[in-house]
Amino acid sequence: MNIKICGLSREEDITMANLYKPDFIGFVFYPPSARYVTAEKAAQLKSKLDLGIDAVGVFVNAEIPMIESLCAQGVIDMVQLHGDEDEDYMLRLKEAVKKPIIKAVRVKNAEEILAAEKLPCEYLLLDTYREYNYGGSGETFDHRVIPPIKKPYFLAGGLNANNIGKAARTCKPFAFDVSSGCETNGYKDDKKFMGVVALAKLL
Repeated sequence: MNIKICGLSREEDITMANLYKPDFIGFVFYPPSARYVTAEKAAQLKSKLDLGIDAVGVFVNAEIPMIESLCAQGVIDMVQLHGDEDEDYMLRLKEAVKKPIIKAVRVKNAEEILAAEKLPCEYLLLDTYREYNYGGSGETFDHRVIPPIKKPYFLAGGLNANNIGKAARTCKPFAFDVSSGCETNGYKDDKKFMGVVALAKLL
């Protein structure tokens, strides 16, 4: 099973990624987030990242030129939209950048997932719904609500080494997306990082 470790913000995090080899890592470009990184910091971190690991830029209602600049500089390889971005926004973004797009869905019901599947993006990311919260709640949702869909999706929301096995038995995501599940006191933890990546590779 593919795995993305999101919210990398320190050189130590990149060292863990290079050692344990998740398929994707995420840089959060949303200032309210505790895991926020500037464009300059992300560029510095990306320069140290193993070439075999794709970097995903996580944005919330960002201006398209900002995303375009990060893509053009090679700081990010994929774009994750975690806000209120609609079809028109995505079409304009696809004109500006030629990178795969992941659209996050804060899951309320199956109908919303089926509607999101029609959006002009390459992947979905299914996360826990919390009002006024764009993600990163560290809480899971009932994976049984996910309907059969053809579009590949990342599964997020409170995942860790203790529950991704059950999640894999309940649904069939393209990849797991883990952030707080490999942290201790808000920072990436070497043992948890290693454990969750190793477990995902066994599923």
